[in-house]
Amino acid sequence: MKRWLLWLITLSLVGSITACGGVSSTNSSQDGSGIESTDSSSIMDSVEEEEALRDYDSYNLNTYLVPYWDTKIMYNETVMFVGADDEAPLLYTPTEIVSVRNYGLNIEYMEGVDYVVENGKIKRTANSAIPYFEVDQYYLSAPDSVAIKVVNDKADTPLTGTKYLKYDEYDVFTSKQIAITYRHAGTWQGTKPQGKSARLQNVLTKLKNAEDVNVVYYGDSITTGCNASGTSAGGNVAPYTPGFFTMVNEYLENKYGSFIFCANTAVAGWNTSQGLEAVQARVLDKNPDLLVLAFGMNDMNTPVDSYKTMIKGIMDRLFEQNPNANVILVGTTVSNYESDWYGNQELFIEALNELESEYNNVAVADMTTMHKDMFAQGKRFRDVTGNNINHPNDFVVRAYAQVILKTLLGDEFTI
Repeated sequence: MKRWLLWLITLSLVGSITACGGVSSTNSSQDGSGIESTDSSSIMDSVEEEEALRDYDSYNLNTYLVPYWDTKIMYNETVMFVGADDEAPLLYTPTEIVSVRNYGLNIEYMEGVDYVVENGKIKRTANSAIPYFEVDQYYLSAPDSVAIKVVNDKADTPLTGTKYLKYDEYDVFTSKQIAITYRHAGTWQGTKPQGKSARLQNVLTKLKNAEDVNVVYYGDSITTGCNASGTSAGGNVAPYTPGFFTMVNEYLENKYGSFIFCANTAVAGWNTSQGLEAVQARVLDKNPDLLVLAFGMNDMNTPVDSYKTMIKGIMDRLFEQNPNANVILVGTTVSNYESDWYGNQELFIEALNELESEYNNVAVADMTTMHKDMFAQGKRFRDVTGNNINHPNDFVVRAYAQVILKTLLGDEFTI
């Protein structure tokens, strides 16, 4: 951006602070004291040195694909309050809050009026308009639909007695979540997803030659798109984020000019055994160049060896028909760690890594470690869930797309 344009933006900002009550924080900076600086030269230097701010007030493919592990701006990171006095941690300690909005991104909340930031955490004020769950609405004394029992020593809130987690679909939980866009100076403390394009050269060659590519996505409800906000299972509400498969396909088509023939044959509720039984109709008959295989969430009681055997069975059936096919094995996210639904999901990534080492045309996209690293770096399950048990919200749906694209493209995954 040219310096004269930045000067005009600065003048406009200074003139609008009083009228907008500080809501328009997009182009402002803070010195850490909570007092906004309006020095024009420092603002311009800051803009020139920092990442340019992308559109964040609605769903935007390029914004949503900015990797969480490689950016100084976090866009629409979600949190949810349980109890009026809850304090919500973020992945990084913010140096500047750009925007705090509702999940649909069409309502903006005001610092000092609706929220404050203390010790890097977001807190509601006494008269805040930000929604929240009462503790007894979230941790139930009796199950209201599905009996998901809380394991008390794993709960994010101190509890006594037998409690059950609230569970629901559509936008029941996301309507209580908020989205924070902020700058930070931190570094990703977890494992960074690895590029594995050398293992996926057959499909990459077609992409780079702008040839048509046939991709099959096969898995459970997460792969179908639950609870991405733009799907029926997500309520089909703002900001209308699509499933991760749509993001991946659109990115590849935009980058390479290929046409992606996409068959999403995933089935909600299915486990790996059901996936193997139906492989002929749901995979082989589609003859994919690339199979994105993502089972595991509903296999919480499946032994790891059995899981590995069934995933291998699906792949071997494909390779018998098409030895040149490529496969991305997606490690599942984990279920709510507060609940007794949490099972073997986190163990399957080891089996997938073993399978990767046994084939030259298979690569693992490790969403399991990415998901767990979010929690290790401060997130709570309720901050990033769509149904509070096993479905991701938009924030984790975006991570699926980011990790799959990094796995497939390596350093060529750029935004």
